[in-house]
Amino acid sequence: MQKLKQTLNQKHNLSPQQIQFLGLLQISITGLDKRIESEIEENPALEEEEELDSKEKYENHYTAKEQNLKTDYITNNHTGNTYTLADHLHKQLIGNNINEDQLTVVKYLIDSLDNNGFLRRDKQSIISDFYISNEIEISEEQIHESIKIINDLEPAGIGAKDLKECLLIQIKRKILKNKKSIIYILNDFYHEFISKNFEKIIKDTGITIEKLRMVYEEVEKLNPKPGASFSKNKDTIQYIIPDFKIIYKDGGIDVVVNKTKEKKIKVNSYYSTLLSNTKDSETRDFLKQKLDKAKWFVEALNKRYETLELVMVAIKDIQQEYLISGIESDLKPMKLADIAEKVHLDISTISRVTNSKYVETSFGNYLLKDFFSEAYRKDNGALISTKEIKKKLIDIVQNENKNIPYTDEQLCVILGQEEYYIARRTVAKYRHELSIPIAKIRRKV
Repeated sequence: MQKLKQTLNQKHNLSPQQIQFLGLLQISITGLDKRIESEIEENPALEEEEELDSKEKYENHYTAKEQNLKTDYITNNHTGNTYTLADHLHKQLIGNNINEDQLTVVKYLIDSLDNNGFLRRDKQSIISDFYISNEIEISEEQIHESIKIINDLEPAGIGAKDLKECLLIQIKRKILKNKKSIIYILNDFYHEFISKNFEKIIKDTGITIEKLRMVYEEVEKLNPKPGASFSKNKDTIQYIIPDFKIIYKDGGIDVVVNKTKEKKIKVNSYYSTLLSNTKDSETRDFLKQKLDKAKWFVEALNKRYETLELVMVAIKDIQQEYLISGIESDLKPMKLADIAEKVHLDISTISRVTNSKYVETSFGNYLLKDFFSEAYRKDNGALISTKEIKKKLIDIVQNENKNIPYTDEQLCVILGQEEYYIARRTVAKYRHELSIPIAKIRRKV
């Protein structure tokens, strides 16, 4: 006999408009520009306002002029390198006595290097892809000879298959008294070398502690990522455009949400008039659909702006002391739930608002997510941010004796002396989050 069972479930279905609005919340200001442009291209019922009063024209003219000057300055003075690695290597090939067939393979391999300057692909894959691209068959020997040519270019280490080979290429090009010892250790004891197993290296090689120290000193001078100082693609350089700005005045602070467009988005009035005058039902349906979508998009942008401002003001209210001073210890413990409760919005909405958004302060541009941290209660009852503990952990590790670095257990004890009583596993967690290696890797010979 079948039994009937009645259950009560709550289910909230989001409309397509709500889903798209949540998507708009998540987009940063740089992505929003493209989103607006895409919407205008797709929907003829949406347009940018052209009419500006004289004051707006004046302000926009000089804002645009100032922005152009700023862009020119950044272009001419940016310390990053827009000269790509491929550009640098191709230029060195000019005048080299390389036959045309070999040069084609060399150039192809240069364009196959990763961002660090390594050629990690296996030779069979290169042969196959080269044939597909050029309809020319090449041999492993041609690839081998082409890699040797690249290895001779600058910066040293370019074209290596991995870090070990990269270091060896650089060492072989140096004039060093103990070059043979360094090459021997890197070749035969590479794993022990990178894991800093000094005892095994000394035992198996008979090298003295002083000579081993010299080996490490020379290797640490090498570049583990010879291609990293170049841009892989000239178009990849991006500048941070903050979504929010903190304005400092009269000893306090205000929040400004950066608006993405100088011109306002509006519904095309011609389409509205056309809808009123059109009797054809199919045309009316089409026009109504486009107009409704345009109206929703305008409303969604306004709602996005209001939501961003609401959330940022709530963050500012909690973190006002830190936003004024920039001192890490002034950062208050704050979770997404705290902001959600304060502004009466869902935690997922707060997460979307704070995702990939930057705020400009007097002490730099910061991701909004950097203002969030868990709370830790000290013995005296004071609540502090866990970021304060992490900063203390960094200070301890930076000042430790690198010959005998602290273990996680010892770090626990030292933090406890500062009234930060946390478990060893918590220390390990924070250390991992801060990209601090284990004690064995941190030690010096």
